[in-house]
Amino acid sequence: GTCPLQGPCLAHAHGTAAELPKKTPKNPKPTRHGIAYMAQDTSGAWLLETRPDKGLLGGMLGWPCSDWGSDPQPDPPLDGPWSCVDGEALHTFTHFHLRLKVMTATVPKGANPQRGVFMPLADFDPQSLPTVMRKVYDLANR
Repeated sequence: GTCPLQGPCLAHAHGTAAELPKKTPKNPKPTRHGIAYMAQDTSGAWLLETRPDKGLLGGMLGWPCSDWGSDPQPDPPLDGPWSCVDGEALHTFTHFHLRLKVMTATVPKGANPQRGVFMPLADFDPQSLPTVMRKVYDLANR
């Protein structure tokens, strides 16, 4: 009764003014898939790589991964006896959901990866990893 525009207001005339403004429904987030590779050598060192400076998790340390898309292609960082962990590591970024298949391998000390470096076990702290990479670690170590 106090709105100066209620005379020409169609929402008032139709009795729907109290329902406005309506929120626009959000578009569903797409889901991307990927493969994370966790390699540990026989001394206990973990294979980690620094992600590119640009893009998601830029410059952060994490497990070597395949691309993240609709159909990721296997891209292990070194030859090894890879085995698949049951389940997937799930994470949601602001604009997409991510489902990572986790592959693990134990390799000989001195193995030469195509990417990444082995971090001695004494220097490794899973809490220092980005959340999505810590989820991969937690899934493989449950």
